[in-house]
Amino acid sequence: MPGRSLRSRAAAGLARLLVLAAVLTATSACSGNSDRSAPTLREVAAVLARHGKAVLDHDRSAFMAGVDGASKATAFWRDQSAEYANLVQLPLTRWSYRVNARTGDRAAERAAGRALGATAIVVKIDLSYALRRADPVPTTRSLWWTFVRQDGHVVAAGDGALADAGGTSWQGPWDFGRLTVVRGRDCLVLGHADPSVLRPIAATVDAAVPAVSAVWTLPWTRFVVVVVPGSAEELAATVGPSSSIGTDVAAAAISDGADPVTGEVSGQRLVINPDALARLTPVGERIVVRHEITHIAAARDTTDATPPWVREGFAEYVGNLGTGQSVGTAATELRADVLAGRVPTALPDPAAFDGGSGVAQAYEQAWLACRLIATRVGAAGLVRFYRVVGADVEDEQGAVAAGLRAVLHETTAQFTAQWRAYLRQQLGAAQ
Repeated sequence: MPGRSLRSRAAAGLARLLVLAAVLTATSACSGNSDRSAPTLREVAAVLARHGKAVLDHDRSAFMAGVDGASKATAFWRDQSAEYANLVQLPLTRWSYRVNARTGDRAAERAAGRALGATAIVVKIDLSYALRRADPVPTTRSLWWTFVRQDGHVVAAGDGALADAGGTSWQGPWDFGRLTVVRGRDCLVLGHADPSVLRPIAATVDAAVPAVSAVWTLPWTRFVVVVVPGSAEELAATVGPSSSIGTDVAAAAISDGADPVTGEVSGQRLVINPDALARLTPVGERIVVRHEITHIAAARDTTDATPPWVREGFAEYVGNLGTGQSVGTAATELRADVLAGRVPTALPDPAAFDGGSGVAQAYEQAWLACRLIATRVGAAGLVRFYRVVGADVEDEQGAVAAGLRAVLHETTAQFTAQWRAYLRQQLGAAQ
């Protein structure tokens, strides 16, 4: 009897322990699933760290684990899935996210939460990325993402547009549909067209890079990332809302600007519109592409004090080298003016490059000014002049005067007089 009583008590105790364990397990699971608190910025940072690492690791499962898979976030989930498929094609050396700040727009966050069925926060994020050979320093762009807690885990559930909070998230070529990547010797072409459309662009850029480097012998990446937008919307996202670059422009060099301390220029890209480029002659196409790549090569030595006639004239000089065109052919509009007695009295001012009926003449005047300098002191002397002008960050007129003194040992007035005579001589007008 005593032994039987002991076994009964032990069995009863074991049963109570099993019941207690079951209750604790259920309570733990319930509390995890029912946690509807707002995500913290620390949790968001952890999600973003895993999300960025997954891109570099080519780990789709880890990447998508940070995205809300609930039915109410389907659009964002699909966008992220498509973006990942595009990103893994790229030679990325960096892809990371950093929390900048919570937007603080509580009304918008509540609206996002109602749409997603969970407590939401909207966070401004800094995306930093770099492409091999093209980006010596990463480029940073802003995103506004919405985060929620689903099944106990913090996940990204939408961009700022979902909550209409913060700003508009930046979009790269990988956000506008299936990406086609063509690798050249000295370039990487990103677009959405058939490779048969993108390969000739890569060939043109591959031919231009060494031609530019033959003049601009100073260090630069000597590698160009080309973006070929597939729509007007993508073009606007690529060049920025304040840019004047439209669908009629064949090619344009863009960047995120220079670091005021190091001088490093980030986010340099060559944007090409294949339809507009195809309307040019083969010589015109070569000139335009070399012109724009010259801007990329010389970017570090270009400042706000570099006047357009120096910046654009130098690029035109490089673009026109070796084309075999006569000066009169390359400067048709200016030649007509000079022959009609309309010889410019001063080097072109910045407003002349903004568009309008005289923009062609402004570029031709600038080209011949730089060509005159190179005629007198060689291409290396022209590069030196460009760098002296670019060393000044404030005074445009003073920068030009300093460059002319250093390289030609003369004043701006003296050079202008010689340039006017050079226009008459080169364009066939009687002096």
